[in-house]
Amino acid sequence: ELQFWYLHTLIMESTGVLEALRRNRPADAKCVDCSADRPEWASVTNGVFLCLACSGRHRGLGVHISFVRSVTMDAWKPEQLRAMELGGNELFQHMLQENGLLGSSLQQRYSATAAVEYRAALQAAAKQPDMLVQSSMPNLASSGCARQAVSPAPTRSCERTAAKVDVWGEDFWG
Repeated sequence: ELQFWYLHTLIMESTGVLEALRRNRPADAKCVDCSADRPEWASVTNGVFLCLACSGRHRGLGVHISFVRSVTMDAWKPEQLRAMELGGNELFQHMLQENGLLGSSLQQRYSATAAVEYRAALQAAAKQPDMLVQSSMPNLASSGCARQAVSPAPTRSCERTAAKVDVWGEDFWG
């Protein structure tokens, strides 16, 4: 019974944090991929909010590209909540726009080197103490090949795909 109470408490705290993000950041109140209102799912690895339909598509990408959690039904680790706090739909869309990836397929958008580098920067920032994170945040949207974007087509170095990552292991969330 104590385990149930603890899990319930974690879920409620997570829901409160995520609700506050959606309330305070207008872009997070819509699905990052299709703009559906009030997304109830999130891609922890990309720090974005998703609707139910898009969360299913993200599951099809694989957990190494998009690790999907329910905003209301899952318990979240502190680092995962921090990734959502540091990321967000607006920052992710800015990275996509900088790299000419907005019109690309879901697979291309999330597998592009710019997205891989964005995820790595987001995960690294989420593990940092609060006072150190702010100085590294401007680099998230413009990490790696994000600086190369000008044309709608990604540059050669942005065409590589994501490597497999064990999201359940220590190498992912430490």
